[in-house]
Formats: sequence, structure tokens, C-alpha cells
Amino acid sequence: MKYLITEDQFKTAEQAIRAYRLEQTILQFFDNQLAPYDGWDIIESYKTELEQTGGELFIYVVDFDGPNASGDGDDFMWYSLCDNENLSEPLPEGHCPVVVLPTLKYDALDGYFGDNWKVLFKRWFFTNTGLKVVQIDRN
Repeated sequence: MKYLITEDQFKTAEQAIRAYRLEQTILQFFDNQLAPYDGWDIIESYKTELEQTGGELFIYVVDFDGPNASGDGDDFMWYSLCDNENLSEPLPEGHCPVVVLPTLKYDALDGYFGDNWKVLFKRWFFTNTGLKVVQIDRN
């Protein structure tokens, strides 16, 4: 049996492969740069911590004792629910729950991938924490 592949089919397949490779590159960046230095906890632990802390969660992405620690206070992701009792002002409607990333990593993602990374980040974060993200900001 012979198959005939048209030029349009070839281009479509090639675009799908490029999109898949880009997605895998972005996900690898998340895993290398934004995953907690001590690994992810079980999903239930994040929800429990949010209840105990009044709606905020800190996920450290750099080992403070390790050689890569910057010490500039920009070594964690911060997550907040809309009703975070620890905030001096409420978050604007439609901007929460929010994840705040280290500025250098946020800027690197924007520089490398434009806005393409944000949808993937929300899915990646939810997969690892079980927590929904509406807004992504930088420190």
C-alpha cells in the first residue's frame, strides 16, 4: 500500500513537531528553574498549608545553603488566594489566585518564549500542586 503525503500535510506535521518541541523546552525550563529545590510535596499538603497560613504559600526554588543561592530574596515563588488575610490590600478582582515568580526567571521566560509560556506554566503548576492560577506576576 502506498501513501501520498501532500506538501500541506507535511507542513502541518512539521509545525506540530516544532510546537511539541517548544512545549517540551518550556516544561524543561520550569522543571530546572522553578521546581522546588527539595522536590514537590503531595498535592494535599499545598491545600493544607494554604488553610494554615491564611491563603499564601511560598515555594523555594533555590537551595539557600547551596552554591546557587543568590541571597537576594528572589529565590521563591509566592502563591496567594484571593482572600489572603496576610495582604495589606486585597488583590484586584480577576487577578487571583496569583503566582509571583522570581523576577530573573520571569524575565527570562518572557525573553525566550514571549507569552507562550504562561498557559503552560498554569497547567504545569496545577499538575504539581493542584492549585489553580489565574495571574502570573514577578517579584
